[in-house]
Amino acid sequence: EVATCEPSYYKGTQYIFLKMFEQGLAFQKKAPVNWDPVDMTVLADEQIDGSGCSWRSGAKVEKKYLTQWYLRCTSFSEALLKGLEEVDKNLWRDIILLQRHWIGECKGCRIDFVVISQTDGAGLPVSVYTENLDLIFGVSHLSVKPSHHFCVDFGVTEIGAVLPVHAVHPFTGEKLKVVVTDERHIYPNRDVKLAIPCISKEDLTVAERLGIPVRKVLDTPDSDLLQASEQLNGLSRREALECVRKLAQARGIGGEKISENLNDWLISRQRYWGTPIPIIHCKKCGTVPVPLEDLPVELPDIQGLSSKGGRSPLADIEHWVNVSCPKCGSAARRETDTMDTFVDSTWYFLRYLDPFNDRMPFDPEVANKYMPVDLYVGGKEHAVLHLYYARFMCHFLHSVGMLNSREPFKNLLTQGMVKGESFKVKDTGKYLPRDKADTSGAVAIETETGAELTVEWEKMSKSKYNGVNPEDVLEEFGVDSTRLCMLSNVSPQSDRNWSHIVYKGVLNWQNRIWGLVTNQRSCRNRDGSEQKGHGGAVNTEELSKWEKKIDETRNFTINNVTFQFDRTFHINSAISRLHTYVTWLMKVPPEVTSTSKAYERALADLVVMLSSMAPHFASELWAGLADVAQFETHQWNLPVLEQAWPQLDDDFLMPLVCKINDVDVFEVGVPYQDFDLLDEHSAMQLVQKSSIFQEKFSQHSIASLKLKVEDGHKALLSMRLPDFDFEISGSSAEKTKIKKKLSKQRVRLYSADVTD
Repeated sequence: EVATCEPSYYKGTQYIFLKMFEQGLAFQKKAPVNWDPVDMTVLADEQIDGSGCSWRSGAKVEKKYLTQWYLRCTSFSEALLKGLEEVDKNLWRDIILLQRHWIGECKGCRIDFVVISQTDGAGLPVSVYTENLDLIFGVSHLSVKPSHHFCVDFGVTEIGAVLPVHAVHPFTGEKLKVVVTDERHIYPNRDVKLAIPCISKEDLTVAERLGIPVRKVLDTPDSDLLQASEQLNGLSRREALECVRKLAQARGIGGEKISENLNDWLISRQRYWGTPIPIIHCKKCGTVPVPLEDLPVELPDIQGLSSKGGRSPLADIEHWVNVSCPKCGSAARRETDTMDTFVDSTWYFLRYLDPFNDRMPFDPEVANKYMPVDLYVGGKEHAVLHLYYARFMCHFLHSVGMLNSREPFKNLLTQGMVKGESFKVKDTGKYLPRDKADTSGAVAIETETGAELTVEWEKMSKSKYNGVNPEDVLEEFGVDSTRLCMLSNVSPQSDRNWSHIVYKGVLNWQNRIWGLVTNQRSCRNRDGSEQKGHGGAVNTEELSKWEKKIDETRNFTINNVTFQFDRTFHINSAISRLHTYVTWLMKVPPEVTSTSKAYERALADLVVMLSSMAPHFASELWAGLADVAQFETHQWNLPVLEQAWPQLDDDFLMPLVCKINDVDVFEVGVPYQDFDLLDEHSAMQLVQKSSIFQEKFSQHSIASLKLKVEDGHKALLSMRLPDFDFEISGSSAEKTKIKKKLSKQRVRLYSADVTD
């Protein structure tokens, strides 16, 4: 339904690109780029590993100077940082750190200058990062590193030299010199800076040497009030900064807060396979966007490919390149670079919602009905790649009114890796197959030579002989048992050391569940009547007690399992809870199981919860239960995969934990039907009714009160009692011990215990 390589899809990518172009967020500039000599294309910074190699080809990346297309993601730096405060910190924990580090602290701003060549009069825009935008009227000249493409183009790299260009001041129109400067005086991740003599001795020295007039916009470097700054005179530096930012943003020449670290997204690629950039270059009109009605710009059919020295293979296809200018009709040429494929993948989840829209990428009304995405599954390696790009894309789409929400993903699951056991000769580093390793002794050795081996758990690889053939595993154990094995013991976010030993526990658990259903069938005739002679009759009072316990245990289990599925994604914890549930159900006597409606519902709900992880196994179990069902607790005529997820009973007591001075002291129960209505006032009323609170805490004043409710799971009421201490005397260690003891002595007003 959705394929990013199809014109019907990348028409949407081109549409979004043109919207960015309209906003000044898609632009060209000449700069040193990362060149992959194998794939013969440019790479973004994010696509280079820690060793300086290409993420795709593995080749050592080189530097080239090329004119490339960029997307100005730096304009959203501050918004992208603030957006990280809106996500679940437990689920996004590591990703938040990675993205904050990648984006960096937004201490500066962008300001655009136009640099004009003194030889041909051509003007080029230059974006400058500065942490002193408020002092813009004090700029005497621009400083550039010797590696800047201006220096390379003119062959002028000597420190202190003046380039044959001048920069136009964005507010005064003054012509400013551009001076080659020692890179130590320029921000590490930038190649140009504003020279402001009133706060920099180095800039003052250069200005005096070159006879450049200096505006003293501050009386001293430590002054806070501006002078000689036209409309900024008399303003504080903070006030001046906000004023200049607004002026720059109004003129479309910057003003956004950005970080020193983050660069704009380089999207040009010199290859055939990619979305064509919908731009036409005209000698009269300059850079002209392809009209929306002419989209998509499709890739031409070709017989072969060739790419030379940073030139796209599309540049040689004359019948495709040569077109008429949409503005003036003159002869013009298409842009021949294609977009990084990550541009296509930044919005595919939006296309899923409206896959056949031929007018625009998606209908905003449709997208806003379903966005944000409930769950994003992807490894940590996507933190500064797809996940970062997709966030930027949605922030942009929000800015132009196409999306209501800025953040695209509500929840995040960064899955771990399945690792295999590897055997490596300690002295040589040579990997060995398992059958050539002897692990019978205290130290693993090579069978043939006796050489000592290093045994490790590593990412599965053919070269390390530690891979597992999925077909072999599925043939031996089956798909459901393998799936349960993968999900058990270790959370999806953690790495798993693959071992067949885990199957033993999984198979035993499946056998126990199979036994529960088998026993239930044996307790009843196939026509639904009770099996005679199987256990004694149970009186009404005893049955009522058991049914109460069954309902409590069922609700307690559903509450925990649902929370692990919906909120933490710790499927292993959900399975662990189901293990406990199965053990408890096995203790219910047959005279109860054969007649109890509560037990039939509880057992059926176990199978329903299991079906999401082991659908084939659960379907077999369901068929067996449906055959002997006596009560209308479920839609027995439908398969298990069409059953509704088990719901809590209205009278089930949800836990409200009372936390006093950072110690979890006791719990009270809140009926499930009232749980969503809980607020600080009603929660405090419930807590005040408890005997523990009345006995120990009612005489103390409450300084603060805060209620935190975890969706459909539990609530926490935290209060601060300044005049109360759990133990006035004693050492810190003793106080800690007492607090721990108290936190374990919670009073539960409900129980899942099987004993009377």
